[in-house]
Amino acid sequence: MKYVVVVLLSIMLNLSLHSQNSDREMLLNKADSLDKSKNYKASLPLWENLKTSNKEGDVAFYTARYLYAKGGIEIENNNVAGAVSIFEQAIPFISKIKVLDSNKKFISEFYSDLYLSTGFSGNWEKALNYAKTGYDFTAKNLPKDKDLINFVQDQGYILKQLRRYEESIIAYEKALKLAYKFYAKDYFRLGIVHNGLATAYSDLHFHNQSLYHYTKALEFHKKSNDIDKSYVVSSSNNTIWENLSYGDEKQAKIVLDNLNSNFSKWYAEEGFASKTKRGDKIEKEHYKMLKYLSNLRYNNKINKNNFAKNYLDSVVLVFDKLPEDYKPKLYEPMLLARFDYEDVFYKNNVLDENQINQHIAFNKKTLELARKYNSKHDELVACLKLAKVYNKYEKFEEALDVIEEGKKISENFFNASRFTIEILEATILNSQNKTNQSKTKLLKTYQDLLKDETKVATLTNLKYSHFKKFNSDTFIRNIINSATLYFLMYEKDKKKEDLIIAHNLFFIASDMFNEFYLKGKYNYSLNIFNKEISAGLLKTQLLIDPNDKSKIKVILNRIENNSSQHLWNIFEVKNSQNLKVPPSLIRNLNELVFEKNAIEQQLKLSKDNKELKNKLVDLDKNITKIKASINEKDQSYETFKSGNFSIDAIQKKLSTNQLMIKYVVTEKEVYAFAIKNSSIELVNLGEAASIKKIVNQQLKQVNSIDGNYAKTGKLLYEKIVHPMVKNQSVDAIIFVPEDFLNLVSFESLSNKNGQMLVQNFHTSYAYSIKLWDILQTDKKEGNDLNRFVSFAPNYAKIPTENQMRGLLRADLFDLAEAKKEAKKISDLFNGKLYLNEEANRKNFLQATTDFSFHHLAMHSLMEEDYAKSSLVFSDNQKVLFDELYQLNFPSKLVVLSACNTGIGSMESGEGMMSLSRALTYSGVKSSVYSLWQVPDKETSEIMISFYENLKEGQSKDEALANAKRDFIENNPMKNHPFYWAGFVVNGDVSPILESTNWWLYIGIGLAIGLLIFLFRKKLF
Repeated sequence: MKYVVVVLLSIMLNLSLHSQNSDREMLLNKADSLDKSKNYKASLPLWENLKTSNKEGDVAFYTARYLYAKGGIEIENNNVAGAVSIFEQAIPFISKIKVLDSNKKFISEFYSDLYLSTGFSGNWEKALNYAKTGYDFTAKNLPKDKDLINFVQDQGYILKQLRRYEESIIAYEKALKLAYKFYAKDYFRLGIVHNGLATAYSDLHFHNQSLYHYTKALEFHKKSNDIDKSYVVSSSNNTIWENLSYGDEKQAKIVLDNLNSNFSKWYAEEGFASKTKRGDKIEKEHYKMLKYLSNLRYNNKINKNNFAKNYLDSVVLVFDKLPEDYKPKLYEPMLLARFDYEDVFYKNNVLDENQINQHIAFNKKTLELARKYNSKHDELVACLKLAKVYNKYEKFEEALDVIEEGKKISENFFNASRFTIEILEATILNSQNKTNQSKTKLLKTYQDLLKDETKVATLTNLKYSHFKKFNSDTFIRNIINSATLYFLMYEKDKKKEDLIIAHNLFFIASDMFNEFYLKGKYNYSLNIFNKEISAGLLKTQLLIDPNDKSKIKVILNRIENNSSQHLWNIFEVKNSQNLKVPPSLIRNLNELVFEKNAIEQQLKLSKDNKELKNKLVDLDKNITKIKASINEKDQSYETFKSGNFSIDAIQKKLSTNQLMIKYVVTEKEVYAFAIKNSSIELVNLGEAASIKKIVNQQLKQVNSIDGNYAKTGKLLYEKIVHPMVKNQSVDAIIFVPEDFLNLVSFESLSNKNGQMLVQNFHTSYAYSIKLWDILQTDKKEGNDLNRFVSFAPNYAKIPTENQMRGLLRADLFDLAEAKKEAKKISDLFNGKLYLNEEANRKNFLQATTDFSFHHLAMHSLMEEDYAKSSLVFSDNQKVLFDELYQLNFPSKLVVLSACNTGIGSMESGEGMMSLSRALTYSGVKSSVYSLWQVPDKETSEIMISFYENLKEGQSKDEALANAKRDFIENNPMKNHPFYWAGFVVNGDVSPILESTNWWLYIGIGLAIGLLIFLFRKKLF
């Protein structure tokens, strides 16, 4: 009986314990569920119950959960410091918890909230330690947990707050790898990480990297369908700003147009700006200000000042309507708008005293606002802006007073604004003839900037490696300004040390620019930087030692590597494709490109045509597929491979009879490098403005058949040719012109004896030395003249007999001589002739891959918008510049026997955007083109002679020079350059056919026959 009682009591005790455990489990689950929904007020008493009712085992866990919920309530009440204090009380209990599968996630989340609240309470150093502890725990116990990325990503953010930018970038890069691993399809998450990495690179002034990651952030945010669109607005604003800083207004406009067209729709969405820290609807106005700010920046950049002012007013209007307690949180777009609009004021050439006072008052107000909202960085920027304004109006003392105010602003790091304001101070001191004070200030400024990199005793020994952290337009500008300042000091005092420092700083600026430049298409800002740096390097080197050939080579290498790589890269890629990819695949791509352009032209006339829009979408898909197929055949497709340029390698490829002249046009002066296989020389040719004036005068005289051309031609020859060719023993010159020198037909210039250059040299042209270099690598053309094609369209406009006498290849008249020319040349090489109606777009497209040599005897149209310039085929069918640009055109020679095919709009840093240049973009190895409206009859005579010379095995430059000489000799009444000098050859000048020299072979044969005859005669 006693045994039975004991058993019953045991059973009852177990049932009681089971019931207690079951109740505790239910309580635990309920409390945990409330925590997950952030309902800490409801969960807190449950955790307290669990904590007090369990005196053994799990007490540490329940106490930690209780304190965690208590801290969560403080966060809800915006008492972050109070939350940190409570969370820190929980740390000893967290350390006592036995780690189980059931509590791993909580411990990980605890550390996450601990470091976030610690950071936002202002203690970022301690927050970093907590984040590392949390990461170590999570990586060990939850290695596959996707939230592991949060610890890494947030460490990047914390390190950014601590100004430890390099470590921040490393953390963000690690987070990015995890994001692609765990969240490959979570576009929102990928966008957030890319955005964080972009800001870290921006803080370290690697603006090319920040531009890339801002762009990727925007790309992913736009892909995310359920995203709060305020993220897209923010990413758009960042991307627009970074593109404008780089100088890419075109790309900024694309992003801005998308923002403007969608903003109203996004703003009206219920969830817009719901993921801001407070989710407050008033904070939506922040994004409205960002939209106006982006528009202000863009219009400021393109000098639409009235529009910029309207957008400034819009930002201010939104800000003024905010409740007062919100303004300290949302003031930043308003201040940024004022900073950006200051550029509009500053660019204006203001002379009126009232306008000067308005300008100063505007900046004083900005400084007042920065101080009101207690933003130390913005206050420093406002001081800088105001000081620059005072300096502009030569109010030097006022400027220095503001600079002193700025220097007192407490910031624990030396940033771009502080660097800029101190360089400005040195500039002002020099303007006041306080040279020694200016030098002392400059040295101290660089010492402060580089204190973590190197000890700076003198600016003479500074190296680019010291500036690796500082890669932005702001730092490049300040180093150029510093170099210019030292050069001004040298000009005043003639101290060689100042000149050497200036030279060294220009070298550093050139290295920084090479890193900053993304190797794509140039823009106005890039061109300005490059011209200033090139001018600085050249003028200082000529003063230091004009005979230091090794240093001159280094400078030329830098100039060529820093110039636009756009044409060089595209040609290299397409040339590689043309060698490796089947012609059928290239032709298929070309056909789709032509079809796409045709549909886009139709859509301009009927924008709402859904059928055409759908067809365009299908075409884009097909083009993408073909590009992928081409990429499989040739990995260089759409990959820029900007290898380093070396003039030593170029010199080895020049023959002893060749001279290459590379021109460099800066804002004030023109320079030239005279390059031979065994020597190099740098020459200052004089003022750019005066040379440009002579060039324009000579071109006008040539086009108007003015007899005074000879005098101008002599003057120009003495200016831009004679300094390089004197004392040279050469018969071939390769001209590499830039800027307005692209307009010059050098062959027509004459020396002091009246001999035109064409009479002594055969000449060719190159768009760049790098491009010339590529074309020297493979010259084995072979005798494939059966791959020759000629086009000569008919045109509806028939000239009268009088018009025929002086007919130009212009005004779309039918060209009888051009047809004769095309037929004659086609017969000469047994080639294919497309005449009249057959000379159309379709046959031209087919011919791009079916033939190796292309002769186009036709009209061309030059438009103000160079993208719309065109070759005109039969029935007025046009092939536009943009279409030629997009083609893969594997031709060894294209002769554009038409007007103005080498002339077009001048684009900053890119050169003359002509039809001939479009051919080079498409992969054509060499081209013959015209520099003005050429006469029909005379052109035919020169062209036929040119091809006859080519057939004899002459090189292209020699063949064209001889054709011109023969024309002058045969037409003494037409020796004016208008008739014969318009055509030039660019690119590969190697022969299209190996020289036969039959007379030599016959001579050798006769000699051998004679020897055999004499030998046999002796035998008998």
